[in-house]
Amino acid sequence: MSTSNGDLVRTRVAASEPRPPRRLRTWQFLVVVAVYLAVVQGVSALLAAGQDIAYAAPTSIDYLVRVVVVPVGLAIAFTLGVAARLGAWQEVFVSDRPVRRWLVVVPVALLVTVVVITNYPGLASHGPAFALLLLVATLMVGFGEELLFRGIGVVAFRRNGYSEFRVGLWTTLLFGAAHGTNIVTSGPKALVQVVLTSATGLVFYLVLRSTGALVAAMAAHGLWDFSVLSGQVNPGEPWPLVNLAGVVLAVLLLLVLVFRRRITPAPTDQQKDGER
Repeated sequence: MSTSNGDLVRTRVAASEPRPPRRLRTWQFLVVVAVYLAVVQGVSALLAAGQDIAYAAPTSIDYLVRVVVVPVGLAIAFTLGVAARLGAWQEVFVSDRPVRRWLVVVPVALLVTVVVITNYPGLASHGPAFALLLLVATLMVGFGEELLFRGIGVVAFRRNGYSEFRVGLWTTLLFGAAHGTNIVTSGPKALVQVVLTSATGLVFYLVLRSTGALVAAMAAHGLWDFSVLSGQVNPGEPWPLVNLAGVVLAVLLLLVLVFRRRITPAPTDQQKDGER
């Protein structure tokens, strides 16, 4: 059977056109979150079995490799595979939902807090190799969790028709609830972590919105974890400045609550005409 030149041209053009991005349904996103957590918790438990390792007490390079680097690295590989499957890299890494300029105070306040509360003496006592690996490990956590929740999660909820308020709300609550799985290693105090991580999740969402870049949220998340965990590198010597982290979060959330109606820019005349 012969094929006309026109049919061949149309076939080649169709093959060269990019496929439309896939939509991830809400329940499918929940499955992705469950798999991510299973990888992190499962591999971490497997590698830490028989070791004298306390939860959230990064006191050695061995701890960081077993509990963070390897399990989170595998979970990141899985999450990148999901993002590739969606075929929406631009949409995942760039947020096109503008906010008012004053929200730049959120990433700036986080950065200043990180500089202030980091336990420099504690890190120095463990040596530069440990400090560098802790930074790499926390940046990996920031990359993986932000890609999952503020990247894939935000896109998934937006594509399923959720309002931007509900997008921020649900991805924040799921981010906090996901840390409830730490009850396996830390016991009931993981419930406190759920509340705290929900608060930080909302702040990281605001970093995404205020900068328009997922990479900024990833960096903020990783550096925040680095500064907070640095206060626990010497469990017998609590680092008092780390308590400022909770104060900063409370102030930022109160600020957003008070000025919540001034987060989204007022519609332009052109947008108003389009709505009529």
